[in-house]
Amino acid sequence: MRQDSDVRQASAVRHRTPSPRRPRRRPAVLAAAALIAAAGIIVVVLGQQIIGVSPSSHTSRSSSPASATALAALLRQGTPDTAPGYWQKPNADMKAAAAGADDARFRALGVLLVKDGFAGAIIDLGREMTGDWYNWSEGRCPRAEPDCYALAWRHIVDAMRTVPGQHFRFLWTVFPGTDAPIDAWPGAAYVNLVGTDIYDWYGGPDNTYPHTKSGQLDHNAKWQQILTQPGGLDWLARLSQLTGKPIAIPEWGLDFHSFGGQNDPAFITRMLAWLHAHHAIGVYWAVGHVGSDPAVPPGPLLAGLGADANSPAGVNDLGLLLGGRLQYAEAFLLENQLPSDASAQPVLAIYQHAAYQLVLVVSLVPLTVPSYNGPPEPAGRPPYQLAGYPDLLATFRQGISAPSR
Repeated sequence: MRQDSDVRQASAVRHRTPSPRRPRRRPAVLAAAALIAAAGIIVVVLGQQIIGVSPSSHTSRSSSPASATALAALLRQGTPDTAPGYWQKPNADMKAAAAGADDARFRALGVLLVKDGFAGAIIDLGREMTGDWYNWSEGRCPRAEPDCYALAWRHIVDAMRTVPGQHFRFLWTVFPGTDAPIDAWPGAAYVNLVGTDIYDWYGGPDNTYPHTKSGQLDHNAKWQQILTQPGGLDWLARLSQLTGKPIAIPEWGLDFHSFGGQNDPAFITRMLAWLHAHHAIGVYWAVGHVGSDPAVPPGPLLAGLGADANSPAGVNDLGLLLGGRLQYAEAFLLENQLPSDASAQPVLAIYQHAAYQLVLVVSLVPLTVPSYNGPPEPAGRPPYQLAGYPDLLATFRQGISAPSR
């Protein structure tokens, strides 16, 4: 996502450069297959890659060898780990997390969440691992341990699920058009929701937005790319079908940078229709694009919809603009350190009595690499404000009042 220094404390605004394509790995040890099979998980071995599919009630659609083979093929879509530049300098923190070094920290986070009333939080853990912009990116695993992300994920989920009273939902989020996530898939038993992040940006040659022959922004071409690229919406719908996991889009939004789709009502219409058709949760990226209002919005619950706006008041404001109360609010724990009471409590406190369902974005390991903020906006131009675009707001309102969510 994006990163701006002035909102870095409780929320991260993340921009990333289009990722150089990369490759995939091969977990190994056929002994693991026997272990998995003993646990009642269907195993398909393709080459050296083992894909486990849990036969729980949530994954009944994927509990066949054919479905497991289809899942493996889907997870192989994207840049493979044989591509030049895929492997980066290994991150020692990832290797340690894969061995369980951080389990106690994450269990403590789970205890804090339950104590503060967030026992049902959605945990967006180690997002966008298919890109190369975070310390927990797939390519930062040791080459000899290419599945370290998946191993770390399992350790963390196991640790947090030991907390009495919890019923967390863990969201596994890729980024479109990047690496094939086959080695980052921890298995259906460790995932509650699947997602991808969708912005109306990039897509053309030289990291520009697609244009028509006449030089106009080509919103139709961009939407087709959003649908069809690896990690895109069609891919995600298929992943949901194969695993039986519901969908959440924890970040989606317009983009008014020079490489964005600008004032594109069709993007709003299409995204809302897609979210509705797939019974998906959609969290709009509203940081800097709405005001801040302490008033609780009147009107109906806008089920399945949420916002990241840096505070409950910002989420309120988007609800007021749209004519109802959003269901979800998204918050970010500090990215540059492992979770602790001291760092997490200030973030959680502001949402504690806001009555929104919390989507909490949590780093897999501490972030130390610099973030990319994209080309600068034209001089003196502030972030776009939704309230300043009546056509966008009208489209948004129409989209959410279409068939009942």
